[in-house]
Formats: sequence, C-alpha cells, structure tokens
Amino acid sequence: MTNNQWDDDKLENLLHSMPKIEDNRSKEQILKRLKQDQRLKKPRRMNPMKWMPVIVAAAALLLISLLVPSMLNNKDGAMEDAGAPRSLSIERSMDPSSENETMEEADTFDTSEAKESAAMTFATVESHVVLADELHDIRAFQIGLVESANVIPITLLIPESTIQSDFPEGNPGVIDLYNKYAAVIPEEEFGFDDYHPYKGTLSVENGILHHQIPDDHAYDLSSAPNEVYLKTMRDTFSEFGKLQLIDEKGNPTSFESVGKSDPVELKQPFPYYKYTMPSGKVYLAPYNPLNTTDTVAEGLVEMKEVNGNIVESLIPGNVDYDVQEEDNIAVITFKEQLDVNAFDQNTINQMIEGFMMTAKGYDKQVRLENVVQESFGKYDLTKALPMPLGSNPIWFTP
Repeated sequence: MTNNQWDDDKLENLLHSMPKIEDNRSKEQILKRLKQDQRLKKPRRMNPMKWMPVIVAAAALLLISLLVPSMLNNKDGAMEDAGAPRSLSIERSMDPSSENETMEEADTFDTSEAKESAAMTFATVESHVVLADELHDIRAFQIGLVESANVIPITLLIPESTIQSDFPEGNPGVIDLYNKYAAVIPEEEFGFDDYHPYKGTLSVENGILHHQIPDDHAYDLSSAPNEVYLKTMRDTFSEFGKLQLIDEKGNPTSFESVGKSDPVELKQPFPYYKYTMPSGKVYLAPYNPLNTTDTVAEGLVEMKEVNGNIVESLIPGNVDYDVQEEDNIAVITFKEQLDVNAFDQNTINQMIEGFMMTAKGYDKQVRLENVVQESFGKYDLTKALPMPLGSNPIWFTP
C-alpha cells in the first residue's frame, strides 16, 4: 500500500470521530414540511373555461374583419345595379363607344319595360265577350240567368271533352245543351236566382221554337214573371226567330196576359248597358231603351241614355260620338279624339265591348274612328272589330 492509502485503523477512527445525525421532529411535522415543499407538488393546469370568453372575442373580431369588406363590396354592386337597367352588365368599359352602347341599351330597356307595363295593365282588364278565335276545345252555350227579376245573358264555356262524353251520338244543338245542363247549372253559386230549367218540354218545328207548358206553370201570374220568361227565352234561344207556346195536347196557346196564341218574336235587339250585381260583379246586359231602336245606329246612339236606375250607361260622361252605317259595319266616330289611355281601362273595354254586343243584335260589326291609339288590349282599332259569339263568359264544368 502506498503512503496515500489509508489503513483500516485510521479509517475506522475517522468514522467514529464524526458527529451523529439525529432528527427529533415528529411524523406530523415531517408530513407538513413535505406538503409545503413546492418541488413535490404537481404543476397546475389552467381551467379551459376561463379562456372561452377570450377565444370567442378573438373569433368575433376575425369574422368581422372578413365580412365587412365583402359587405361593402356587395353594397357597392347593389347600388350600381339599382341605378342601371337589369339588361345591362355590371362591368362596363370606360371608353366613349361603350358609353353610347350603354345609352342605347337603356333606351331599349325603357321601351321594353313600357310595353311590359302596358301588357300588365291590359292583362287586368276583364273581357265581357266571347270571340270565335278564343274557343279552342271549348263549347259556348249562352243562357239568360235571372237576378232580382233582371235577366243577364251569360255564356257558359264548357270543355269540348265534356260535350263529346255527354253527346257521343253527335253534335248537340242549343235545345240539346239546355235539356242536358239547365238543371245542373249552379245559378245561385254564380250569384243568380234559381230559375232554370223551364217547366214543360222544348222542341223545334219548321224553325220555330215550341214550348209545351204544363197547366200548373206560373209564367203568367203577373206581367213581371211573364216579362222575365220572355227575356230568358230571347237570351237563351236567340238563334230561333219565333217562340210558340203549346198546351199539353200540342195546340197553340198563350199566356192569359197576352191573349193571342200567335208566335212571339224572339230576335229583338236592344242596346247594352252596365249591370252591377250585389256582389259588385259587372256584366253587360241588354235593356229596354227609352226610344225605339230599329237600326244599329239608333241602338248605338241610345247607349248614351239610361231608362231607370237598374243599369248604367257604358259611355263615359265626357265621350260623345256619331254613328253611320257602311254596308254591314256601324262606324262610330268620336266627336273629340279618344285617348283610351286617359280613361280607366276597364271602363273603355266595357264601352267597346258594349258597342260590339249592341251591333251583334243587328248582325253588324263596329269600327271606331278618331281614336289616338291603333290598338287596345286584344282589339285592332284600325279595322272593324270582330262580332262576338256571346257575352259575359263563365267557365262551367258539369
């Protein structure tokens, strides 16, 4: 062993000479000391709920920063679109030629807009007549309906498919149509009195309409029901020239108020007027004139006047005209040039169609002269207006 090495005796003496280490603390003191030692504690984890308000606020700020520029851009584009016609592009060239094209497009748009507006205006106008070229797969059947002892000629529009189904044997006449449908027409639903069908039977002989009436009929209780009966006959069976009443044995008869058993004239033209139902619905209706109207000119002129307060004139108060006949056309010339746009469109339409229906009673057409416009709604005012098939159309599906 070298000099730096210690022998066992010296090492043992050194260990014995060292002081003894003693800990006089109690267990409780040691445990308390350990709990206070930060090195022995677990690291604290932050509660995530405390961060939620901060996160939400940051997200809101981010969202606003993204949306605001987009909203501003859209607003600018919307303002640009609002100030420009729909048919123009938002992106435009700034050169002068492009500006001229824009002006031309705007003018074109304004014109088309005006036409569209006019078309919408005319679309709201209610027509009171039925024209031949309007009937596609439809059968027109006119019948006189009653409202408070007043008779209104109504044209029922029946689908052709219904006609073919109900009459498989062939083309039905007006008497066939009446016998088939008169009992099922919803008169009260349409706003009229329950009047049809007639009592008795209808037939035709030598072109004359025959009505065989039973003994218990009530058509001649007074002049009022007698007049209603004859008016409904005229408005329903105007294609026949005369009506002959016959009794149950087939012999000619008459109403007691009439006395004579001669045939009654069915074709009797009257001027047309405006009839307003209790519901406010407007119809065109013929009415007894103040004066005789043997000619179409007299009938059209008589439309200016009203007999009683049941109907109203179809002619506006500040409109006046003269009538002349040219062959089969009644020419109505307004004394002051008529601007149809200066009036309510339904009022003008009712006047024009009233002219047409009045002239139809005389088998005539009408032509209007001294009118600003060349057309009105579906009518060409540069030529004779078409002759209607009937008045006051109503859809009817039995």
